Amino acid sequence: MTAATRDSAPADETDGTDRGLERLVFFSDAVIAIAMTLLAIELPLPEGDDDAARWRSLGELLTGEYLSFLLSFVVIGAFWSVHHRLFQRVARLGPWITWLNLIFLFTIVVLPLATRLHRQEGAEQVGVVVYAAVVVGVGVSLLLLLWQLHRAGLLRPDAPPGTVRGAAQAISVPVFAFAISIPVAFVSTAAARYTWLLPVLVLLVVRGYRRWQRA
Repeated sequence: MTAATRDSAPADETDGTDRGLERLVFFSDAVIAIAMTLLAIELPLPEGDDDAARWRSLGELLTGEYLSFLLSFVVIGAFWSVHHRLFQRVARLGPWITWLNLIFLFTIVVLPLATRLHRQEGAEQVGVVVYAAVVVGVGVSLLLLLWQLHRAGLLRPDAPPGTVRGAAQAISVPVFAFAISIPVAFVSTAAARYTWLLPVLVLLVVRGYRRWQRA
């Protein structure tokens, strides 16, 4: 690469050192960890004048605010897992990787806010639609990051052949489930929430099929 080419390239294109890649991964892990922690900060405590009232309050929280917290924790954890495994197979940074990664982290940071809106009383439809849209945004931003890593040839030479396809499938299934829940929410918010279980069902079917093939 000539000096003129280096001067005209995006900043992260020339940052191909292991240190630059490690800093991006460490920064991403820290931001994701903070986002997961923020989910729990505003969780309410059971209320009541006696133990019986507090137990009833706890039961309501388990099917409401606490369930929303668990859902978002699992969603963030699942996307982090894909991000983590993907960057274990990245050889160096390249064009637009830093910016695409920042967009991914932005959507992750917005998810705790969407979680609060989702569990807000009196805003069920808005909460479901916004929450699903944010999760779709997380997945799409990670797909764009994956596409750029593959297009720019930034994966390690020894990366397994199915790395890109496997990561794309792992991201696309929840993106599809949450995307179709958006129009469904305008008919029934309960049905929209049930569509969020599709990734779990798909995972169970795939695992069962693979076990059947090995049998």
